[in-house]
Amino acid sequence: MSNVHQLIRNAQVKVSKVKNEKGHDCAHIEVNGQYEHTFPPKSRVTRHLDVMTPEILETRLDGGTYFFVEDQLVDWRDGHYNGFIHTDGMVDQYMELLGYVHKEDLAFAHRRKLADDKILLRSVWDKNEIIVPGYVSGGEFHSELSFVWNPFVTFINSSFDLVRLICTNGMVGVTSFLNTKIPLLNRQTEHLDIAARQIQNKVSSIVIDRVQIMADTRASVGQCLLLENHILERVVTSIEQQEHRRLLGLLNVVSPQNQLSHIYKPSVFDNKDLAAQLPSHITEFDAFNIATELRTHTTESRGSSDFSLDKFSNGLLFNDNNQLISMGSKSTPALATFSDPDAAFIGQQDIVLLS
Repeated sequence: MSNVHQLIRNAQVKVSKVKNEKGHDCAHIEVNGQYEHTFPPKSRVTRHLDVMTPEILETRLDGGTYFFVEDQLVDWRDGHYNGFIHTDGMVDQYMELLGYVHKEDLAFAHRRKLADDKILLRSVWDKNEIIVPGYVSGGEFHSELSFVWNPFVTFINSSFDLVRLICTNGMVGVTSFLNTKIPLLNRQTEHLDIAARQIQNKVSSIVIDRVQIMADTRASVGQCLLLENHILERVVTSIEQQEHRRLLGLLNVVSPQNQLSHIYKPSVFDNKDLAAQLPSHITEFDAFNIATELRTHTTESRGSSDFSLDKFSNGLLFNDNNQLISMGSKSTPALATFSDPDAAFIGQQDIVLLS
């Protein structure tokens, strides 16, 4: 491993301004005359060149600490940084224990979308298959627990992914119990095994219980309006034809105005408090599948981030506060015919409501 990674302290850094393949200005650094890295045009380092010369920027980066893996810059701190840095020995241990992964080798699309770097300091530690009783294939999930480390971070952090197998829709766990800081002083493998087992056992129990409840509980009109806003934000920036069609299909099925205008007054759709209390035409499980489909198979925009969709999905699955009436009530709108917990994707067919 020692030939693969290098943590360079008190580095000698040379800075220059270069053009990328699209002709945009980028900051380029040379570290100890041995390693090179070009920062993207929109990176904070490159943006510094709008207000200072490369020579001035060089004085800030010189003397810093830079971590390279396979000659790729993975993380760094400038010369003014006085915070935590692992010893070389601990870095060697973490490289041996957890190592790294290439972005293209990540198993699921939603995780590859999230990664900006080509090399990630993480390792999948535990995998688990979750089968919700009563479904054909729509209730089959795959959960992965990874551990993430960094030379500049004291703790190892857990990272959780849940994927619905029928459609590979996925979400990243952002709920607090899924993101655990684990101090490793000794018996490292044992401590990671214990943490993984505790999290996975809790996740399996929650997913099995909640999916069954979600399939029998209506999403609120307010939740549909929130999803509709995400779709509208993405559709205006979508440039790929298939993605555009997917978004329009989802917009048709989720829009409360399209599906519920014959039931609710227009004022309902403009009143967040009222909309949050009224049942919609789709289930919570439908809403979960729509959110994860958006997050996995469409491109985020300024007004609709993948992180915000992860928060929405996590909220439904792990922190549900929806106290809406069940689907059996006479005051509940008819369930849309596309609502099928065993369907892979929503919005790919003509939509009508049950009478």
